[in-house]
Order: sequence, then structure tokens, then C-alpha cells
Amino acid sequence: MNKPVKIAVSLIIASAVVAGGVRYLWSIRQTTEMTRETQKTVRREFRKAPLDEASARLNKLADEKFFTVRFGNSFPYLSMGMEPKVPYDFIGLLTEEAFIRLAGDVKSPKADTDRRIKDLIAFSAKMIDSGVLSKSAMNSLRERRLDGYFLVSDYDGAIAMLDQGIEGRTPEWCKSTAAKLRAHKAMDAGQKKEAVKQLLVFIEYMLSDAMKDFEDSDPANGVVYSREWVAAKNYMRCATLSDEDGDAKAKADFTEKAKPLYKAALEKAKDDDVSLKELQKEMKSYGL
Repeated sequence: MNKPVKIAVSLIIASAVVAGGVRYLWSIRQTTEMTRETQKTVRREFRKAPLDEASARLNKLADEKFFTVRFGNSFPYLSMGMEPKVPYDFIGLLTEEAFIRLAGDVKSPKADTDRRIKDLIAFSAKMIDSGVLSKSAMNSLRERRLDGYFLVSDYDGAIAMLDQGIEGRTPEWCKSTAAKLRAHKAMDAGQKKEAVKQLLVFIEYMLSDAMKDFEDSDPANGVVYSREWVAAKNYMRCATLSDEDGDAKAKADFTEKAKPLYKAALEKAKDDDVSLKELQKEMKSYGL
């Protein structure tokens, strides 16, 4: 076989190998539509699964990798590599969903719910620390992780996060929220004066201009709390703690501070029968 023929044969073989390789890569390619369909399937299965499996399923999704090929818009551009079954940000969204489902789980024993939430807290930390999430997904998951600490009354865990700062939250918000948690921790320890001190830090921020448009809705009963209501409620907590500590003057002072705030809260709730009824019930319990 002469040299030109050998070259031609070699080129034909090489072309066939390249064509076969391209066909194979095309056969295992991933497209945006394929990714969406996979996400739909994963979300559907995740929602159907028992709550006890949430953390294990999320860990498996985060750890499981497979070889992918993606063709760009301008052939022959392509990218290849190992990827998770679904994007990491999508795993973050599923984690947030799990937190919300567990927060609303009133059927399971609290011990089981707390254990599941703690597992999610640990998984969230793993995802955040790994650096695989986008900035927005990471910040959103941090918020849910903070909620998780609240739900299981892990004051130290939540305070540690708040002391470090939360992206998208002001230093004042973090400080006041940490103060509220320190107050609950102090109450649990029977440290009444410390609890009052911390509650006053929280109340001061609640009544600041930064919170003038504050409203918080309780998803369990639909009650909407105004900032005046929240401040009044916490002044009455201070009054109760002072009474238990034998300080009658402080109790009277805190009660007087709560009264005008309750009056303002009544005005804001006047067109909301559900909230108004709950507010009046609370005031009556304090003899107001």
C-alpha cells in the first residue's frame, strides 16, 4: 500500500473514530430540559418520602455524582465532567422545603421532629461550608438553618450564627434577635434579671424606625402581629419576670409601658377579626 493510500485510510479510520465518539457523547448528553425533568422527578419523590428520610436523601443527592456531557449553542463546543444528579442550588431548595415541612409537622412526637431538624441543620452546614452553593442559595439556606435552631431551642447555635452576622440582615437585627434568644436562655436558667435586660434590648430595636413596617404572621393560626403588639407582649414578659423576682415597682413600670402599645396594636388589628380576638384574649390574661 503506497503512502497516499495509507494516509487516506488513516484519515478515514480517524474520522470514523471521531464520528463514533461524537455519537456516543451525543447519546449521553444532558440538556436543560433533561435537567428540569430530573428535578421534577427528584422533587416529586422527595415530597412523597417519609420525613424521616429527608436528611438521608439530601445527603445522597449531594454526594452522588455522574459523568455528564453538555453541548453548547455553537458546535463543536462541549463541556464534560462529574456533576451531581441535580444542581446544588436545587438541593438547597429541597432542604428549605424540608425545614418548612418539619416546622409545620404537628403529628409527629416533638422528639422525632427535633431529631429530624437537627439532621437538617447538620446537612445545611455541610452544604454551606462546602462552597458549592450560589451566594443567594447559601444565604437563603442560612436563614432556614437559623429557623431550625429556633425550632429545636438551640439558643447557643442560633446565637453563634447571629454573632457572626447574617448576609442580608443588619447588625442591629442580628444583635436584637440574639438578645431575645439570650433572654429565653436566661429564663430557662432562672436568671430573671438577665432575661429582662436582654428583652429590653430586643424591645428597643422592635420600636426603632427600622421596624416601623414590621408585621409577622403566624402560619398556624393566621394571627398577624404588629410591632406594637410584639413590644407590648415582651414588656409584659418583663413585668411577669420582675414580679417573680419580687420587684413590684418594675412590674408596674413595665405594665404601664405596655398599655399604650397594646392600644396601638388594637387599632392596627381592628379590621382583622382573627388577630383582634387573639389580642384581646392576651390582654385579658394580663388584666388589661
